[in-house]
Amino acid sequence: MKGLFSKHIKLSGIILCLIVLITACSKKEALPLEIKSKQPLQQIIDNGTLLNSVDKQGDIYVFRFETESLNVPAGEIKEVLPNREQWKTLIVFNDNSQITIPSKGDNLSFIVENIELNPSGYNPLAAKVQVNLPTYGRVKVTVQGKNGVAGNIVHLCQAQTPRQVVPILGLYPDYNNKVILTFTDKEGNERGSTEINIKTGELPVLDFPKIKVVKSDFEKMEPGVNLVSYPGMSELDTSIPYMVDAEGNVRWILLLKSSPDLKTFSGQIGLQRTKKGTFISGDQSVHRIVEIDMFGNLLKQWDLFKMGYTFHHEVKEAKNGNFLVTVSKSSARLSDGKPRVNDIIIELDPVNSAVVKEWDLSNMLDTARYLRPDANTPQEPFTQSPTNWAHNNSINELGNNYLATVRFQGVMSFTGNGTLRWIISPHKNWGAKYQPYLLRPIDEMGTPVTNPSVINGDTPDPNFDWPWGPHTPIVLPNNHILVFDNGYNRNWSYSIVNNNNYSRVVEYKVDENNKTVQQVWSYGKERGAEAFAPALSGVQYLSHTKNIMFCPGLGVKNSTGLGGKIIEINPVNKEVVFEMEISVPSISAFHRATRLNLYPENL
Repeated sequence: MKGLFSKHIKLSGIILCLIVLITACSKKEALPLEIKSKQPLQQIIDNGTLLNSVDKQGDIYVFRFETESLNVPAGEIKEVLPNREQWKTLIVFNDNSQITIPSKGDNLSFIVENIELNPSGYNPLAAKVQVNLPTYGRVKVTVQGKNGVAGNIVHLCQAQTPRQVVPILGLYPDYNNKVILTFTDKEGNERGSTEINIKTGELPVLDFPKIKVVKSDFEKMEPGVNLVSYPGMSELDTSIPYMVDAEGNVRWILLLKSSPDLKTFSGQIGLQRTKKGTFISGDQSVHRIVEIDMFGNLLKQWDLFKMGYTFHHEVKEAKNGNFLVTVSKSSARLSDGKPRVNDIIIELDPVNSAVVKEWDLSNMLDTARYLRPDANTPQEPFTQSPTNWAHNNSINELGNNYLATVRFQGVMSFTGNGTLRWIISPHKNWGAKYQPYLLRPIDEMGTPVTNPSVINGDTPDPNFDWPWGPHTPIVLPNNHILVFDNGYNRNWSYSIVNNNNYSRVVEYKVDENNKTVQQVWSYGKERGAEAFAPALSGVQYLSHTKNIMFCPGLGVKNSTGLGGKIIEINPVNKEVVFEMEISVPSISAFHRATRLNLYPENL
């Protein structure tokens, strides 16, 4: 019995071992299959790369993406389910887990979730479109021109997330606009497009300027649209900045009277685009600097009045990001105690809302230099007075120094610590203290001007003239200076009454060491009264074509009335490649006109 029992125990042990072994083997076979391809597929998806195609080749699946291919063992995949309508492919693995891969598809209309026209309430020619892209990427907007590609507005937006709000700028008024949304990768390579339509209404503006294109040579012109800083029905009205294309169509406008923040906005020099793509402007109605976006929303404001200043004319973003502003100082007085205006420049730190520098022109120029204009000259603001002795209307940077136009004194440069460097001005009536700073004239032929009558400004020279009532000094790439010479009281005579005055754009070359200023070239005299603007106005250097914009903006005689002109000139041969007339109910067509891309680069 004992032997039999022992055999039974051994047999039971063997059976138990076999059961354990079989169970262990069964459990090992039941372990889930490891899907090694899931992680590299996910990494490609996270990089925002589209799948172009997938097909089975023997015992592998070949996944072909935009920038690379990936081989996946067929044993890891149970099913591949493409959905071209939704631009995705569903992968079901053998462990029943799933992954969705953004894939090249057909129609992209599904990405558009919402279209909102005039989202701010102030820009009826703008919209926002909410899209949900198949993966990371960008959207290129094309607002198609009425008459072909010349009117196209094209912009590649910067946002790269799948869900984003796309700004639509450049719509035509009272038109069913066709807009193409192109889905691209992060570098801008096109993947597919869809088309939407946005219907706009008529512009609700009474007595809007009459716009007439006289000439438009697209191949020779600087690309972009023309930003016009229209003051409205009068200088006391709410400003109406708008952009007009080369065909004379309004493509962007701000109607701010309905804005609770900007309903009395009086933008003296219009809108200046900042490095971050917003606009800044001075608001003379309440003496502040404002920053707004492309839709007309007020982003930030700086109260100059609380700082002891009132605004006039110019605000410009400096290289360091601060604002240079031409102002009047409430406490500024002449030696006899009377107030003086328009002769202070400040540097404003916009981050800390603090004035970091102040330049007082009375410390650099002669407040007593005063010559009563002739009897034909209109009264203020055209007439110089002891209070308004300077009328500084613009400020710019010149290297590490500064450049300013002073309507009643000329063009000047000064250092950061307020030291006068030089003056471009008729020499008449300047005292001995200022003689060393007056630049001696050289004509376009390179010949020094020696005629005292020309030097004093009493008579012009055929190849040299001083700037009279100048605006908008521009520093060219060669360090020459471009300026709008209004011709105000040219040669001390307000000769507009005789219809023989003129404005011009003029380029000067300053030699500070030799104390000379040479007239390099000019344009405008040949246009006479039809391009004469006694005030306002501006010039611009166009970097792409190297053309020059000459923009007289006040009281210019047009074929359809009074107003202003936008004239683009090739300075080499003085060919006019673009000309537009803007006629208005009042005589102020614009303070400034500027060629720019409708979309800022960083939008």
